[in-house]
This record gives sequence, structure tokens and C-alpha cells, in this order.
Amino acid sequence: MNKTKRILLSALFLASAIVLGRILSIRTPIITIGFAFAPIMLSAIILGWKHSTFIATFADIIGALLFPTGSFFFGFTITSLLTGLVYGLVIYRKPFKIDKQFIIRLIIATIIVCGILNGVLNTIWIIIISKGASKIIITTRVLKQLIMAPIEVLTILGLSKLLESKIRELVND
Repeated sequence: MNKTKRILLSALFLASAIVLGRILSIRTPIITIGFAFAPIMLSAIILGWKHSTFIATFADIIGALLFPTGSFFFGFTITSLLTGLVYGLVIYRKPFKIDKQFIIRLIIATIIVCGILNGVLNTIWIIIISKGASKIIITTRVLKQLIMAPIEVLTILGLSKLLESKIRELVND
């Protein structure tokens, strides 16, 4: 894939992540429910770890600047960076094909992101910001991650299947 296509796709995924994460999501002080993961995971599948890390990081920074929801906390940006990195390192594979190995890698990446990054790391950031109330926060966030993990896997599996020929064309280019 040429450099122009990579830049164009990165911009598209970045804008999509911002819109899905900041405008078309449900946000409370404790949890956010949305589909910002989808463009980040698709960028990981198509473009690899460098691009997915960049997109996840800058979607957080630009989203926080354009659509602030409280004060900016750099810990969430670190989590976003790690999210893009994990998705890119675990999911990206050339040539692209939806098979058992892809599904296993998708599940592993989702468990790492939902369980460790969102479940543990973001919960620590929220406890630091809110200065306590950890029992309520932890219970709510664990429940949210248990619900969102299968939704994320099924969403990306569905999108990958729907866009399989286009993804294959872009990745194998």
C-alpha cells in the first residue's frame, strides 16, 4: 500500500475514532460506552501497530481538546497509546484472512485491552482523579468490561467479514 493511501486511511480512522468516542458515545464520570474501538482495531488490522498506536493516541488528545469532558488527564492518553499498540501488535497479520488464528488473536487483544488496560489501568486513573469511591467504581467498571469484551470481538468480527475483500486488498497490496 502506498504512502498516500496509508495517510488517507489513517486520517479516516482518526476522525472516525474521535466521532465514535466523543460524540456518539454514552459518557459518565465512571464509564464510557461507545464504539471508538472499531476504527482503532480496523486500523490495526489494515495498517499495523505504528498507525494504530498513532491513531489511538491522537484520537484521545484531539478528542479531549475538541470535545472536553472534564479536565484532561494524561493517564488516559497512555492507556490509548497502549491500546493502539496492543491491537496493532496482536491483530495485524499479512496476508489477511479470517480464520481460527485471527479469531484467537482478536480475542487475546480484546482481553488484554478490556481486562488490563481499560479494566485495571483506566480504573486506577479514575480512582486517582476521583480520590476514592473505589468499590463502586471497580464493580461498575468490571461489569462494563465483561459486557463490552464480547461486543467488541463480535463487532470487529462482523466488520472484518463484511469488509473482508476490501481489507484483504489493502493489506495484501
